[in-house]
Amino acid sequence: MNTLEIKKILVSEKYENECFIIDNTPLHEYLIKWYQKNGWDEISQPIAPAHDLAVTWTGLFDNDGDARFMRWLLKKDKLNLPILSCPDDMDFSCIVIVAEIEKTDEFVYWKRIGTVNHSIERLEERKEHGIVFVDSYSDDDWIKYRDAAFMRVDSYEWKEWTSTHWSEELFRRHINYTYKCYQDDRNIDWIYTCNWCFDRKQYDSLVSECAPKWCMGNYE
Repeated sequence: MNTLEIKKILVSEKYENECFIIDNTPLHEYLIKWYQKNGWDEISQPIAPAHDLAVTWTGLFDNDGDARFMRWLLKKDKLNLPILSCPDDMDFSCIVIVAEIEKTDEFVYWKRIGTVNHSIERLEERKEHGIVFVDSYSDDDWIKYRDAAFMRVDSYEWKEWTSTHWSEELFRRHINYTYKCYQDDRNIDWIYTCNWCFDRKQYDSLVSECAPKWCMGNYE
């Protein structure tokens, strides 16, 4: 059984950073060791320096649509879950490191760690998976958004709607498009198979402690 914590630690002589701590070792130290073990030498850009990466569970997201997406992901039992991101762009568009996780009633497994390869993502496809992606509509969505459902992407009315409902638009793009990209192994550059196992109750408790730290709005 492994242990998982999130702590603020001294990562250089100049500053502290909040980090995942697994078995009393910061995650960025594992990343450095794995790169060396793989014969990749030092971690290269854009991942370096690894100790600068921000924990997505507690990060100060640029938009509450991003934070809402993170909360939505944390509720899932089996997925490639974002765990680290570049600190200056907490919006899932820059560096994203994921853990392949699976939850059971008693345990949570982190099987592999990898980085998202964004090369397959396309802006035009992302737009088509926002408010106009009616395939994902619930009955409540049809009641609430029926006037927006069949707008043409890039039309004047669509631009007006997205500008005034950006958090909702962003969240929908994430759950309809970003999520699917992250779950396709062809879009993940796997770094290492770690096979960590955590206690489910302790894991869920850690996740619940992170939620109040998210910076914007109400994410329910």
